[in-house]
Amino acid sequence: MQKATMMEAPESTTPQPIALICTPRPDGGTNLAPVAWWTYLESEPPMLGFSMAKESYTCELVSANGKVALCLPTETIADEVMKCGNVSGREMDKAKEFGVEFAGDEQKHPVHSKMVFFCNVSQKVNVGDCVFFVCDVSEILLDEKQKHVYSLGQDQKLGAL
Repeated sequence: MQKATMMEAPESTTPQPIALICTPRPDGGTNLAPVAWWTYLESEPPMLGFSMAKESYTCELVSANGKVALCLPTETIADEVMKCGNVSGREMDKAKEFGVEFAGDEQKHPVHSKMVFFCNVSQKVNVGDCVFFVCDVSEILLDEKQKHVYSLGQDQKLGAL
């Protein structure tokens, strides 16, 4: 075995499902932020967690709203997911710019989702330059016919399994 860095660890443990954090924007739109650093925390009561950079627009929106939809996007919108990770929602409405269709009334989520977790933030933990959000899951939707998108490492950024 050889020593590795924390930045190398995710490359060695892929594939890992990519999620989109969906939060309401002040202008009525929905912000989309891809996140690979999310995890299941508890089955009863259902809980999950995810990490966001403190200075990110998503961190600001999640902190202000306290509600998120964590979605596992399908291969249909893999390109859009990548594009969402390359720009800030502070400067543009990414969903509108990249043509992502939504479902849902109160908490919007991409139509092209394999699974959606509707969550309420119960705790925020400062972890270095990030905030780890601990969430209670209020509802889960699943479309078993869809394939969700995975991170695959340096040579192949996204793929569906």
